[in-house]
Amino acid sequence: MASESKEELTAEYAALGQLAEELRRRIDLLNVSLNELTAAKSAVDELANVKEGEEVLVPVGAGVYIKANVSNTKIVLVAIGANIIVERSLDEAKKYLDHREQKVRDALQKTLNDYQTVVSRMRELERGIRAVTSRG
Repeated sequence: MASESKEELTAEYAALGQLAEELRRRIDLLNVSLNELTAAKSAVDELANVKEGEEVLVPVGAGVYIKANVSNTKIVLVAIGANIIVERSLDEAKKYLDHREQKVRDALQKTLNDYQTVVSRMRELERGIRAVTSRG
């Protein structure tokens, strides 16, 4: 680092700052995904306690709900991507959600590790910039 100029150090610091912000956004999105998966798993678990024909509140987003009568408590519809929805038993849906949750947790852990690496390098650069600045 001693041979690097202040401009080089500052440029790397700025680039890493942008990368850190992107990683922070990704961490936030992954946390939102985890919250959604937790809510979905809870809803699937609760469906086991609902009787067919019973009225329930179904969230449609942004704090808005609709009333609906449950016609089948044994099968749920699961979006598997590309606008494809398939029927799954409650147990299959739980396994699918568990699998997705694990993938999100793995991605979150990797992203957190990457973020820590970037932040650590930024701290090194800050020390280098201060050292170069104090020299001259």
